[in-house]
Amino acid sequence: MKSIKALLTLTEKATAFAEKRVRKELDALAKSGLISRKEARAALKLAAREAKREQKRIRTFIKAELKRELRKAKPLIKKALARKKKQFERYRTRR
Repeated sequence: MKSIKALLTLTEKATAFAEKRVRKELDALAKSGLISRKEARAALKLAAREAKREQKRIRTFIKAELKRELRKAKPLIKKALARKKKQFERYRTRR
């Protein structure tokens, strides 16, 4: 679970970092006169929208993987709990 949270945090930080880099590059291009400020803002909005879309895609992928892994682990968890319950019952009957 911690690794999932870490991965989500990492994607959020990567998105923020990418947005900063794009903003910096577009500012440099606008200052040099290769593109206008209006074009730079439009490109920045497009990049931010694309980054959010990618972040959402990664989130859904992680959630799907987590559900799949939990489905796999559920029978094993039930077996382990049943085993511990039996051990506990044996312990209580001995006391």
